[in-house]
This record gives sequence, structure tokens and C-alpha cells, in this order.
Amino acid sequence: MKGFELMAQMQIQNDRVTLKGVHYIRPFTLAGVIGSLLFVFGFTIDGFLRPGYSPIHQVVSDLGIGENAWILNTDLVVFGLLFMLFAIGFYQAMLKLIGGRKLIASTLLLLLTGAGAMNDGFFAEYNPADPNSAFRDILHSLGFLIGFVSLIIALFMIGLHLRKDRAWRRYGWYSIFTSLVTLLLLLLPYALPQYGAQLGGLNERMLLVVAFAWHVVTGCRLFALEGPQ
Repeated sequence: MKGFELMAQMQIQNDRVTLKGVHYIRPFTLAGVIGSLLFVFGFTIDGFLRPGYSPIHQVVSDLGIGENAWILNTDLVVFGLLFMLFAIGFYQAMLKLIGGRKLIASTLLLLLTGAGAMNDGFFAEYNPADPNSAFRDILHSLGFLIGFVSLIIALFMIGLHLRKDRAWRRYGWYSIFTSLVTLLLLLLPYALPQYGAQLGGLNERMLLVVAFAWHVVTGCRLFALEGPQ
């Protein structure tokens, strides 16, 4: 009887932990959706409001200096924070499916992605009007590279594992595909400097849309799966 009572108590405790987990997992996974959509909407509107700004030729970071620079910089910080919350929700939601060191490593990489975005919100790119902004530009570029390289590696690792699961196989391949396309778009302006100079803004926007689509798809899927049964 005592053994049965102990098992019953343990089951009740596990149910309570699971229930508590659901309460914050769902909003945390949804944070990735909200953050991504908010960020894209923010820099798109900001670009339209900036006189003389070309979304085809100029990168998004150009909006972080000059008139109304606070819009993009605030947008980056908010997105980074929301994405870090998403990473925590992702970790909890994937414990049974991935688990172990692979999940920990993937989650840390996702957290670095969010941290990189926040970094770029605090440290804007080089401003010709401010000769002391060179160091901030280095930190800005470093945050961008760390954020996207971390995301690319994380998506590839997640995809490799999920493609082994029948229910998640398509999503696993989608994660790998997103990782490879993001890598291609990240390297393209460096491999083809003339292309980068002429279409750098368009290329970066394609990069952001491809990468952030994964955030939205993943957040929506996990939000639905973690819903009340």
C-alpha cells in the first residue's frame, strides 16, 4: 500500500510539474512568433518612413543610425528578448523528443541568436557623423555574425535529430533546408561583392524572411502541441 501511495504521489507531482510547464511553455513558444513578426513589421515600416532609404540597396542596420534610429534599435532589443524566451520554451517542449546534450547545445545556440539581436540593438553600425562609432560597429558586426551562425548551426542540429522521428520528419528536413538557405544568403554578399553592393538590402531581407519563417512555423507548431488536451 505504501508503495502504491508513493507512486500515486509521484504521479500527482509529475502532473503538476507538467501543468505548470504548459502554462509558460505556450506563451514562451508564441514569443518567437510575435517577436519575428513584430521585428519584420517594424523595420519595414521604418524603411518606408526614412526619406531616401532604399530597402533594395541598403541593409536593415542602416536604419539603426540617423533619424528615428531608436525604432530599429528598440525593435532589435525586443525581438532578441522575445526570441530568448522562445528558446526556453523550445527547450521545455522538446525535452521528450530530443533531450540530452543535443537539446542543451541547440538551446544555447538559440539563446545566442537572441543575444546577438539584442547586442545589435544596443550597438549600432558605423555612423559617418560620429568618428567614435567604429568600436560600436565592430560589436554590431560581431553580434550579427554570432546570431546568424548560431542559428544556422542550431537549425541544422535540430533538423538532423527530428528527421529521425516519423511525426517530425518533414519538419526536420524543413529545418535543415532553412539552415542551408540561410547560410547561402549569409555568404552570398561576401562571395559576390558587386551583388552585395547593389542588392545587399534585398539579400538581407530574404535572409531574414527565410530564417524568421522558421521561428514563426516552430512557435505556432509548439504552441498548438502544448495546448490543452
